Amino acid sequence: MTTSAERLAPRTVEGVVARMRALGAALPPRDGVAVFNRVYLAVTEEVGRRIGDGSFQDPAATEDLDVRFAARYLAAVDAVAAGRRPPACWRPLFQLRRHPAVRPLQFALARCGN
Repeated sequence: MTTSAERLAPRTVEGVVARMRALGAALPPRDGVAVFNRVYLAVTEEVGRRIGDGSFQDPAATEDLDVRFAARYLAAVDAVAAGRRPPACWRPLFQLRRHPAVRPLQFALARCGN
């Protein structure tokens, strides 16, 4: 059974970028998720530019990989928004997103090995 978020998951880099931009616009700038999102968005935009300029030997595979990886992050965002627990590897980002002792760089470097 798929959720509505899974049905609406972006299928292109452009879709991922649009989703991340909307997410960023909805979050307070100092929120840890917003910080992570800005960094991830910049990387995703660069991947999109490089796909478009022919930098990758297999642009379709590169886009697929980029979209699949972003889907993990966006699924965690959706889980939290729905009141569910995100995968364990994403929990620190969401649990500490407003903690005053966590520096923006620490959020920017958050990642998920899942």
